[in-house]
Amino acid sequence: MRTVLRSTAVTLMAGGALFFTMSNPAAAAENNTGVVGGSPGSTSTCIATIKGAKACFQRYGDLIWTKDTSADGYSVYTNWTNQLKQPSGTWKTYRTGKCSNPGSSGDNASCNKDFYESSSTNAYGGKGSRIQVSACVASFGDDECQTTTWINNDS
Repeated sequence: MRTVLRSTAVTLMAGGALFFTMSNPAAAAENNTGVVGGSPGSTSTCIATIKGAKACFQRYGDLIWTKDTSADGYSVYTNWTNQLKQPSGTWKTYRTGKCSNPGSSGDNASCNKDFYESSSTNAYGGKGSRIQVSACVASFGDDECQTTTWINNDS
């Protein structure tokens, strides 16, 4: 009986450790299909542009935007990275993802995210949140991307 209880306890502890390891939000990229329509607001930073695509980050509402700027038939998307500042002052990647544009030439598409604000205490216990976006064109062979500098996420 003790052996059964001991092995059950070990199994439960191992399963619990596996659960906590797999539930880390930074473990997998967030791949989303954007909602077509609208346009980036006045608080958006749109500095990633490549022939055929444009990427923006809208601080108010935490929206990732991707725009198809060419009638070339290639699909476009925005890759994004969110880093948080740790109490030590170093930056650490917290979340990454992709916002695909299912529309066609001239269409904007957005993916709604919820990032920490720079002024709030984050998951690592520090204060600071920044976003980087890359405008990408899915051309034949290697995709082509243009990446922004880091954007401070202050609403």
